[in-house]
Amino acid sequence: MLSLIIDRVGNVNIFNVLEDNLPVEESHIQSTLDDDLIFEYLGEVERLVHVSQSVLSNPNQILNADILQDLKVLGETFYQQFFPLSIIEKLKNTSKHSIHFNIDPALALIPWELLHDGTSFLSDKFRIGKTIRGGLHRPTHQENRKIKMLIIADPTEDLPHAQKEGEVLFSVLSQKVPTHLLELEFIGGKQVTKLKLLSLIKDKHIIHYSGHLHFSDDSLENGWLLSDGKVLKAREIKSTGIDTDLVFSNSCMSAKSAGKKLNTNIMNQYAGAFLTAGIKTFVGTNWEILDNERTIDFTVRFYTFLFSDKSVGESLFLSKEFARRNYHANDLTWANYALYGNPDFSLFVKERRNSHSAKILNPTSVLEFYPTPIAVAYSKLVGSGKSKTSGKNNILGLVKLFEAISQVVGMMVFSDHAAHAMNKSIPNNPDDAVSIRKWWELVYGCVWDFQKLKISSILEMALPVLHEQKETIFKIVGWMESWERDEIKEEEIESYQIILQFFLENMLLEFSELERVSILLVSENQNPHFYFKGVKPAYLYPSSPGSKDKLQEQLSKQKGNLVLVHESRKIVIPFPTYFKERKETGDLELVFNGLTPFVSGAKQN
Repeated sequence: MLSLIIDRVGNVNIFNVLEDNLPVEESHIQSTLDDDLIFEYLGEVERLVHVSQSVLSNPNQILNADILQDLKVLGETFYQQFFPLSIIEKLKNTSKHSIHFNIDPALALIPWELLHDGTSFLSDKFRIGKTIRGGLHRPTHQENRKIKMLIIADPTEDLPHAQKEGEVLFSVLSQKVPTHLLELEFIGGKQVTKLKLLSLIKDKHIIHYSGHLHFSDDSLENGWLLSDGKVLKAREIKSTGIDTDLVFSNSCMSAKSAGKKLNTNIMNQYAGAFLTAGIKTFVGTNWEILDNERTIDFTVRFYTFLFSDKSVGESLFLSKEFARRNYHANDLTWANYALYGNPDFSLFVKERRNSHSAKILNPTSVLEFYPTPIAVAYSKLVGSGKSKTSGKNNILGLVKLFEAISQVVGMMVFSDHAAHAMNKSIPNNPDDAVSIRKWWELVYGCVWDFQKLKISSILEMALPVLHEQKETIFKIVGWMESWERDEIKEEEIESYQIILQFFLENMLLEFSELERVSILLVSENQNPHFYFKGVKPAYLYPSSPGSKDKLQEQLSKQKGNLVLVHESRKIVIPFPTYFKERKETGDLELVFNGLTPFVSGAKQN
């Protein structure tokens, strides 16, 4: 998957590109585009949508319009203005099938599907998803589960095609998908009350809604219009603790909201409200849908693809492709639908379980099972995010997390290298402390020794990850050096924060072997050993079933020392660093004297 992380500062767009969660060579590529050009493009697209809807609603009307050609010209002109040349070349030459736009809220209105590269619309070439500021949605997958789906149709009983859509969808899926894979529930008309709906949606993996949208100036007051003028609001859905994988919303504007101008901003806020409520992926419309047969056909095709083990993005892509080729030339149904979230997200894991798109970072695992320096740094970062601290403080929190990863992973590599008697000097006291660049150069020197001599490491899975992450690691190091030299402008801090957080969370995910490798202080008697694991290190016995005797035999030779233990592989090696007791709490903590800490007065004001 190709990820485009796009920030906007004033009229400057700042691009960072990732391929399969790894950065490409260039970063912080920029283009300049004034707001008036963005709004003019949006206005022209909306005008063409109204023309399309007028043509389709009045088939006897004589109108000489080539909407598709006009849309192409608009999309190509804006595409060339918005993207820098290097991004255009990347989009032209990439072999990736999916694009995830992780974008600044100021760019949320842009219908990326309609941009045109001179050969095709982006939606004809890529499976597209977008996330509006705040990181990627990383849902938890469960294998071999029965999918529970709720279909909600025409609660206000004034949209006949919405009722028909629900009935057709229920009928088709009942026939096509075996009952051991899908549990279907249908509710429609005035039986759709707020309390009943709130009770039904809690445990559903998919919610399909076909009815009126109620829009409010407060995004969490957005929702679905029910009978008797009642509205099921996003904040009420959020309060249920919903953990739904997909919401598909075929929505018309409600009469209550009809006075408001319908545009993509309404739909973006609407989708955003539901994502805020805890929904993983959301398929909605850029504009109001037409209540007709083509909407039903498009919807049924989407779910047919989805239950054929296609990802959400691929299902939408294939449905759009069919609509473009088979509906009326001026029918923009294909252009209307947008995916919020990761386009490679699938409800069914199976063979995708080892792909980048199927991996997730479980914060609880980091906080409870990763080595204490990493868990504590990550905990502080999570805490600062909740307290809405400034961009500078967030950057410092991210840097501290990177330092903790550097210290722990680096010292593990050094320890393993020393255990194999390869005689490389390890920086481990204030007198020979090195910069973070030199530290990582030494780490990769050790990694190269393992590869060159074909020696197996205690970090069986981590060494390949280090190889994959090398470019990312040194990119972060370069940024830290720029921060220390005050070369990064104040207005660019937030942009760096977004991409750095993405890199570090992906790095923690890739270093998941750290859950199985423990740093511990070996007891000098029969008492438990002290494990530097999780936010709250504690005294524990080795926890690996069936390996206690073998581990104890090795640990008995290391009494009073710090060691590294891979319990599943039953390996113990010395961990040549230090620990101290914190005066205020009496807790033990690890000390890494070989790495010079990052200090920048300008960033700590």
